[in-house]
Amino acid sequence: MHLLAVALTCALIVASPLQGRPDFSGTWVFNQEKTMQPGAEGKVVLTALLGERVIVQQSDTAITLRITFQGDLVVAVYDLTGAESKNVSPGNITVMSRASWKDDRLVVDSTSQSTLDGTPVTVKTTRLMWIDKGGDLIVERTGTPANLVTPSRSVYTRSTK
Repeated sequence: MHLLAVALTCALIVASPLQGRPDFSGTWVFNQEKTMQPGAEGKVVLTALLGERVIVQQSDTAITLRITFQGDLVVAVYDLTGAESKNVSPGNITVMSRASWKDDRLVVDSTSQSTLDGTPVTVKTTRLMWIDKGGDLIVERTGTPANLVTPSRSVYTRSTK
């Protein structure tokens, strides 16, 4: 009987889709004091990658970000099953993304179209999201072309309000 209980417990742990994955759900507020990231040429880039405030809802199959950006609300939904997600960012720009997990970090690879010197270009970005040991939400962004995507890092603190 004891072996059956151990086997069932192990099966549940292996089957758990969120095993080892953080739950980003909650309200997060941009923390300018903690956000310091060397950018191009060693300059400090202070940027709120998810706006001033973001409300995150997460399930086994999707993560929804309700981003407050310059007084506007931007909603982005990412499929967590490996399917491609389509969102529209400010400026009516269509962004196609795929979200995946790498250990305890959410990786969002996105592609959109922009214009550089009057020429259409494809913009590719990767955002990593994780919760650090202090409980803060960290968001890092890299991408190409380098003159359109500045490597950035933002720190968000969980809001109790």
